[in-house]
Amino acid sequence: MHRYSGIRVEELLNIDSMKGAKILAGKEGLNRVITKLNIMEVPDIINWVEEGEFLLTTAYLMKDNIEQQLTNLILQLNEKGLAGLGIKTKRYIDEIPKSCLKVANKLAFPLLEIPYGVSYSAILTEALTEIVNAHANTLYRVDNLQNHFINIMLEGGGLEEIASAVHNSIGANSMAIKEFFFQTDVILCQGDKRKYIENIISMENIESLKERLKNKHKYEKNHVESIDILGGEEVKRHTITIYSGDTIYGCIFIWEDKKPLLPMELSVIEASTSIIALDIYKRISMLETESKHKIEFFEDLFSGDENRYKKVVERADYFNFDINQGYTVIKVNLRNNNEYENNNLSNTNEFRQNRIKLLNTIQKISKVKKNNTLCAIKGNSIIILYGFDPNEKEGKIKQDIKYFCEEILDYTKCEYFGDKIYIGIGRNYRNVEEVWRSYKEASRVVECQQRICSKKITYYDELGIYRILSFEGLETELDQFYKEMLGPLVEYDRVKGTDLVLTLSKYFETQGNLKEMSEELFIHYNTVVYRLQRIKEIISMDLDNYEDRLNLQISLKILGMQKD
Repeated sequence: MHRYSGIRVEELLNIDSMKGAKILAGKEGLNRVITKLNIMEVPDIINWVEEGEFLLTTAYLMKDNIEQQLTNLILQLNEKGLAGLGIKTKRYIDEIPKSCLKVANKLAFPLLEIPYGVSYSAILTEALTEIVNAHANTLYRVDNLQNHFINIMLEGGGLEEIASAVHNSIGANSMAIKEFFFQTDVILCQGDKRKYIENIISMENIESLKERLKNKHKYEKNHVESIDILGGEEVKRHTITIYSGDTIYGCIFIWEDKKPLLPMELSVIEASTSIIALDIYKRISMLETESKHKIEFFEDLFSGDENRYKKVVERADYFNFDINQGYTVIKVNLRNNNEYENNNLSNTNEFRQNRIKLLNTIQKISKVKKNNTLCAIKGNSIIILYGFDPNEKEGKIKQDIKYFCEEILDYTKCEYFGDKIYIGIGRNYRNVEEVWRSYKEASRVVECQQRICSKKITYYDELGIYRILSFEGLETELDQFYKEMLGPLVEYDRVKGTDLVLTLSKYFETQGNLKEMSEELFIHYNTVVYRLQRIKEIISMDLDNYEDRLNLQISLKILGMQKD
């Protein structure tokens, strides 16, 4: 609120002590906001001024080299975000050099001539009184608007009602609220402007916008200005972030198509965004609580325990769960990679936001497609219980599930996190008491996708031998088998820095074609022959023997499944 809690430069000119002041340059910047005043007494004044200040000076310290020093001062003050500069002439300098005026005009930096007979104390007293009054008025309006928002929420209203209150407070200028978690857009405008606004906010690159907002100055981090074409005319747009802490919940877009917004109006809205964030957070908390109860229901269903299944039957109606249908479990995994594993809070919030957006979208797709699904968040995954008619043909069920999963993937690509999504699908079970098998299968698919499978959508049936290699309870035996077969070769590569394991893998990929191996490994044919001979010596196995080849191929697949 700091950047708007004050008076504009043009309002400073209206106080009694400034009646004789003249605007020398920077007229286009008269809407800059003054939050405090300061007097230049030292040559290194730039180290002692702050954003929003209006600086007063006699130019005594610059009188011997006014052109160069004043030009540099204007550039530095503008860079630090000062509101303007007032110079008292006719004492130490007679006039301002034209080159300085040119720089101030180019920067829209207000440069005022202060009447010789006016004392600084008079200006300071009157201006600070106006600033304090403006600040008090702003706080009063902020308090009123926030109370209005809170009353709306207490009466059961939501984002649309809050948007309407904002709309009324800005003189019916066109506006929109874009909420990031649930993908809600609220647009308030007149005439045919809606189609233009819909297009503008749909084309807005939210990730780019977030970066722009994060990189703004500390007093401007939640507000950026731009120009849009609205109904064939250029209109200024204000984009105000809805945020709380390190989480960005959405944006308010306001177009000045009815009237220019006063700084105070923008300040009031910026100060009230935390209340809007609270409303969105409330919806998020409700969704996560609902998801938690569903997960408890799922855990009973997936337990395979007869007593816990009885609890499922008892609560089936509460979750609209039809025990007479068949079900497939789909596990949508949002990869929790290094981008989120560090302790950066903003990354953690973004990951949480993506999970909410993903869950909400899956529910929307299900509603549009009229699919019978139950969805819930578990860790970094969305668990989907996909219901189908037990009498439906297997091929039709799989096809429907495929289309459903492809729509989910398409959405995540549009939202810029599709590269982190992997979808595992268990088998279809027509008896609901067997659906726990589908959950285990979907989980095993996701586990394999993280290690050896690059396909975004994978059915359990497509895992091939990995269905066996990923089977629960076999980890110890498989690890021992791999070490017996390939252990010496892996250790040799580690110690010597060689690529014999890679060479052996390429041998099976090319079906023993040495020429093709040399081309793919970018090594000489004789080097391939030497490496294969060395492999045989290290592992004491014969690549021409069927049993040895089979054991080695299985060992390589186990190696590929090893966690880093």
